[in-house]
Amino acid sequence: MSNHWSDYWEQGHLTSFGDSFTGNYTGVLKDVWKPIFKNLPNNFKFLDIATGNGALALLASEYVKGDSIRGEGIGIDLAIITTDLSENEIAENLTISLKSEVDCTHLPFNDNEFDLVVSQFGIEYADLDIAIPESLRVLKVNGSFSIVIHHEHSMVILRNRRIYTLLNALEVNHFFENILNLVSKMGDINTQNDLDKVKSDKECEQLRKVLNKTIDTLIKLDESALKDSELLTYLSTLFQQGIFWKLEKKIEYIEFSKLQISKLKDRLEELLFAAQTQMNISKIISSVSIHDGYLEHVRTLYSENNDVLAWHLLFSK
Repeated sequence: MSNHWSDYWEQGHLTSFGDSFTGNYTGVLKDVWKPIFKNLPNNFKFLDIATGNGALALLASEYVKGDSIRGEGIGIDLAIITTDLSENEIAENLTISLKSEVDCTHLPFNDNEFDLVVSQFGIEYADLDIAIPESLRVLKVNGSFSIVIHHEHSMVILRNRRIYTLLNALEVNHFFENILNLVSKMGDINTQNDLDKVKSDKECEQLRKVLNKTIDTLIKLDESALKDSELLTYLSTLFQQGIFWKLEKKIEYIEFSKLQISKLKDRLEELLFAAQTQMNISKIISSVSIHDGYLEHVRTLYSENNDVLAWHLLFSK
């Protein structure tokens, strides 16, 4: 597996939406889980597939806190997860552990081990023809299998498809080339006097115009996607916080920025591929029924503004 998800979770994100959610899930993406976790039996055991930094496990803690039941939650992810959950206020009646580099198509658990198997924006990144039967294998009889997965028409998919399209434009390569050319011409800037000289340098001015022209082109392509892409954030950091950095450090930062954008493209490509159509949902339901599962409900989740958010599928065994 590429390390782009391991790097992403190491940055501390709780959800796979980056800065779209600064904390844990809210609204319907939180509320949908209340009846799921509130219905757990005493001495329960649940499995969270593609847990990331444990967002669902933390929601479970919130929902079972103070209840008379006790139990255990295990979160697994194919990425390397370094989260220390002890920094969170975990309910006293719940034990949570996160396990890295666990493939949900080859779960290292016994048959009929869990009362509940869950996933939110995770399991659909795997091969569902294998992951669905594996999830049902480890689920107890009378247990529940609840998944919230990406919808092809969701606001998340639509927004990120635009970002992905923009980042694949040739102008993004020009953007970084223009920055490198300008920074190289500016050289080391150690004092305000050095900066003033650069500002009056005709060649530097010409290179700035070329960079600004590229930015204008990106704005015309999709201004909203440009803002969401973080390209301008990297640019701002370089020419504000980093204006007095040594040239070598500036070049290193440009390479770092290019790498982060490359990793973002990889994550977005996987995200778009994971989006589920109505036909995909029908295949999931069919797969569950073949492996002794029963559909309780399938529905589309909507935001308060009536935007599509996700599919929610609930099964029993």
